[in-house]
Amino acid sequence: MFKRMSKLDPMPPWGYLSALGAFVVMFLGILVGSAIIATLFPDNSPPMLLAGWGIGMVISIFYIFTSHRRSPEEAEALRMGITTAKLPIIALWSLGFAILFDLIGWAVANTQTLASAELLAFSGQNISLVGWIIAGIFMILLQPLGEELVFRGVMFPAFRGMFGAWMGFWMVVGFHTLFHFLAYQPATPNTAILLWYGAGLPFLDAVIITGVRAYIGSTRASLVAHAVFGAFALIKAFIFA
Repeated sequence: MFKRMSKLDPMPPWGYLSALGAFVVMFLGILVGSAIIATLFPDNSPPMLLAGWGIGMVISIFYIFTSHRRSPEEAEALRMGITTAKLPIIALWSLGFAILFDLIGWAVANTQTLASAELLAFSGQNISLVGWIIAGIFMILLQPLGEELVFRGVMFPAFRGMFGAWMGFWMVVGFHTLFHFLAYQPATPNTAILLWYGAGLPFLDAVIITGVRAYIGSTRASLVAHAVFGAFALIKAFIFA
């Protein structure tokens, strides 16, 4: 398994600085999206917070599709095409890891009512149907697609090509974790909850999702894994809301 994961993709038509640029665009997109929603909807309700982040993901998706798919070589390097991997099997494995990480979180944070940093504000709130639809679109569609295009589509092949298979792997995991800590950091005075949902859980999720990308060689496969993690968090938040 590790031998297969250490196999490098061909160096993409962009360098690691361009990959870092995609990371910066995604983070700035989150800030811009949040500012737009805060201006239009000053109540700052939990669904509107997700809507702002969703706008940020749309900005990121648009940026990647317009800057890194201008040629067949770039489109191929993103690895978003059809894969021979059994995606339902990947989804089941990802669900198993999501459940395992949830049990670890129960022990670390001493609570079983939380789902993820992104949905922390949903806990104990009376969320409307529209709010849950917004959450579903963000957690299952926009966030997985935006982050996978940036982290596993653009950064993964560039970092591994520049810094080596395993150094590049852990750099992508690190940037994934850093982004989640900065963008979705839970507003809570509880240190255990802050560290687990702000950094610990994103780190473990990133290891599995990046592992899928390395083993399968497909960003589409890592997208499925990411969407399953998001769906699990959403269902759990709905159950305990």
